[in-house]
Amino acid sequence: MPVDLGTTVAGVHLGFPAMNTPGSATRPEELRALAASRAGAIVLRTATLHPFVHPEFRSLHNPGFDKLVPLARELAAGCDKPVIASVAGSSGDEYATVGRAFAEAGAALVEANVAETWVDTTAAPFEAPGRLRELLERLVRECPVPVTVRLPDRMRIGHAAVADELAAIGVRVVVIRNDFTRFEKFLLETGATFEVIAVGGIAYGWDLQRTLAKGARAVQIGDVLVGEGPRVFARLERELRRARGERDVT
Repeated sequence: MPVDLGTTVAGVHLGFPAMNTPGSATRPEELRALAASRAGAIVLRTATLHPFVHPEFRSLHNPGFDKLVPLARELAAGCDKPVIASVAGSSGDEYATVGRAFAEAGAALVEANVAETWVDTTAAPFEAPGRLRELLERLVRECPVPVTVRLPDRMRIGHAAVADELAAIGVRVVVIRNDFTRFEKFLLETGATFEVIAVGGIAYGWDLQRTLAKGARAVQIGDVLVGEGPRVFARLERELRRARGERDVT
């Protein structure tokens, strides 16, 4: 009998411990295809309060949260995978407004994306102690579903200080780059008290197995999804089963 590969993140069950990154599937048809795949969850593109188009911050381009909420509602009602909303803003009020709207539309988790350069430029969450907590505390308090936080590759304060600020407002899940100086160092410096979703660095099932063995609850993949499409999750599942010693995996 096949081994259950499921995991939980903030109490939310995922049937498989891999999902897309917010920027790797942005069109409605791409997200609907993920709903029919072996992905463990569907992560929406990062949304802001207002439509966002800026030549210096292209990775954050989006039509505004109100255009994406109906899609979140459709996906949440029509498939058996949790939908994760990714939100960004220039103030705590914006994070709270957008995150709450997605949660009310059926998102199982809300990812507060503070990794975008635009967020650093406008809200400066890592400029001084207390800024990150101030930015996200209203979102965490008012959002009816758990909040995860997507951290940037470089921060002006250390991992332990970031962890203290997040713990103070009740955040227990971080999304962080899958390498030693980010994911692994974060776990080392915070005493493994957080659940971690590791981003990137996954091409094969063995990569996934190693990352989970190091302490990640789940991973987000981007480049390999763009290259292969949603069928990559079925391949990763087969390879993960082989890596764990299952026989007769086809």
